[in-house]
Amino acid sequence: EDHHLDWLTSIKSRKDPVAPAEAGHRSNTVCLLSQIAMHLNRPLSWDPDKEVFLRNDTEANSMLARKQRAPYGTDAVLAKAGLKI
Repeated sequence: EDHHLDWLTSIKSRKDPVAPAEAGHRSNTVCLLSQIAMHLNRPLSWDPDKEVFLRNDTEANSMLARKQRAPYGTDAVLAKAGLKI
């Protein structure tokens, strides 16, 4: 019943979590897209395969990511482990 604990346990054990990661990702995506649409106060069109807004909507697409705070960003963590994407 504790999804956060299940997620952390699945990372450590390398076993699948109770809820598929794809389902969690898509559920969170809907929340984030709704927030962007409310912020821009206009309808948006989304491509779920490419995970970008359609019609080259640069304003909306610019809201899909933000600069990560050091030293917690993905790049910093990977660099600490000697890895790079």
